[in-house]
Amino acid sequence: MNTAILEVLISVISSFLGVNLKDIKASLHKENLKTSEDNVISVSIDSVSKNLQDSKEIIENALLEIEKQKKLFEQMKQEAEISQQITTMNQEQVNALNTLLENTLNKQEKKTFPKTLLWNLFFCLLSAILGYILGKLL
Repeated sequence: MNTAILEVLISVISSFLGVNLKDIKASLHKENLKTSEDNVISVSIDSVSKNLQDSKEIIENALLEIEKQKKLFEQMKQEAEISQQITTMNQEQVNALNTLLENTLNKQEKKTFPKTLLWNLFFCLLSAILGYILGKLL
């Protein structure tokens, strides 16, 4: 009922002024609606823009971290290669040392065998002679 009275009052004022107040009210309402829609769109654009900026920063940080990890991986790879080279060198040195020691021991055995045989023979004869002498005396 209130709206009906308001409508009648607007019609009376419109006819008195010669201007349609309903059109003015509608245009004002459209302008307010447009302004509020613009504000909502502006807020949405700001929000999307902020989210995009945050995403950009996250991606940049991730790329920096990936770059750090890549450099660390390259450094570890180089260290592993150096370690492998040292291991190979050490293995070659151990093999060479073993061969050298084997050769040296073989030469030593060949040199000492005649001397040892002669000393063994000498002490064997000496003990036989001493045993014979002790056997006669006792």
